[in-house]
Amino acid sequence: MKLNRMVASPVWLAGLITLLSPLTVMPSYAADSQTKSSQSNNKDKKDSESVWDESMGDSWGDEWDEPKSFWQSFTGFAELSYGQRLQTDPLINEKQTLNEARLQVKNQWLLDSSTVNIRAHGFYDGVKSQWRGQIRELNWQGKVSDNWDLKVGQQVLTWGTGDYVFVNDLFAKDWQSFFAGRDDEYLKAPQLGVKASGYFDKFSVDLVYSPSFTADTYIDGSVFSYYNYQPGAMDVGQFEPSSPESAIRIKINQDQTEYAFYGYSGFEKSPLSAQVIQGQEGQLIGFAPYFAPLNVIGASVRMPAAVGLFNAEVGHYNTSDSDGQNPLVSNDQWKVLVGYEQELMPNVTGSLQWLYEYILDREVGESNQQHRSTVTAQVRVTAIQNKLNVQFFNFYSPSDKDGYARVRVNYKITDTWQVSGGLNHFWGDQPDSFFGQFEDASNAFVSARFYF
Repeated sequence: MKLNRMVASPVWLAGLITLLSPLTVMPSYAADSQTKSSQSNNKDKKDSESVWDESMGDSWGDEWDEPKSFWQSFTGFAELSYGQRLQTDPLINEKQTLNEARLQVKNQWLLDSSTVNIRAHGFYDGVKSQWRGQIRELNWQGKVSDNWDLKVGQQVLTWGTGDYVFVNDLFAKDWQSFFAGRDDEYLKAPQLGVKASGYFDKFSVDLVYSPSFTADTYIDGSVFSYYNYQPGAMDVGQFEPSSPESAIRIKINQDQTEYAFYGYSGFEKSPLSAQVIQGQEGQLIGFAPYFAPLNVIGASVRMPAAVGLFNAEVGHYNTSDSDGQNPLVSNDQWKVLVGYEQELMPNVTGSLQWLYEYILDREVGESNQQHRSTVTAQVRVTAIQNKLNVQFFNFYSPSDKDGYARVRVNYKITDTWQVSGGLNHFWGDQPDSFFGQFEDASNAFVSARFYF
């Protein structure tokens, strides 16, 4: 049964992802590098040493540039975007998947020994016919001792070694933006928190604490429909937790090899589980989405190999149903990721990833399979003095026989103008597989951006 509300969410994307299908071969994979930064058009200041020209009397040959005030230092961009479904969706009448006018501004306030970072955007969403806004960054960052830095406030957090595949990165993601074709920077959603980073001789450590849980912006049926695996389930709200979440990373660099160890304590980032809703007399009313408590421990390694870069990552997911007795709650599982990237030729980079997921304590009769594998392939091409960037990325699941092909082209016309376009194509043999359920969500998109 395909419904337009969400219980099966794209946190699975953290694990389901692929290789070789219709338009394959795909992107570079350090998750820390996935968010793209906005460009600015500020001119360099002139040399501070002015030259005295006697023939000009009391005038200067060069003038001093007056420093800009905080309010004059804002940069950003204005953008128009449009996307449309490649076929009809019987559950959603709207053909458009993206239709918006966006304005983003950012600034940095330099203090004596710290900075205040600001980045926000507002836009009109023509698909939902509403004005929307978001503060992506509003934080203070500075040193608090010889070894420790602190970043407090709204911020975008990320770590791990995967490319569009997240094993130990349990920070919030925006899957609706990703599937609609918005810029990659919007895949990483902001959240309020404190990040403490410590630097020592043999290792570094990052500690993150968020006072309130931040869920993914998951597929909820408003723009893209999905398959609901619980027939008769009732839409009774999201029931998002309000409790805090925390994470830790310890990183060790030895020669050219980077080792990292991770920990997370919080909740599933999308409502992958469900809870029973009962009436006053105990009768069954229905089911509600449920963010099950989740603890994750993991590790990763990244190192040069052959003529490229090798990465591997593992994570153990422990939920509130550790013995697998509750069919409504996600079981414990292991996730293993292996990847390799190298330059194929000048200005052409290719990468492959393999993700394996093993669900523990699966009861007989449960609908979800115990083993799941996903392969990704990417090719990234730059040309015309880096003005043209083309990305082909493909997810393919041999176990589910479904996939997702993603193409994106960016062209920088001038220092201030950029145009983009692309395609998101989902396919699968079964309507209840992860990528197969989004087959009616396949879309094409274009955008034009002006930087200031």
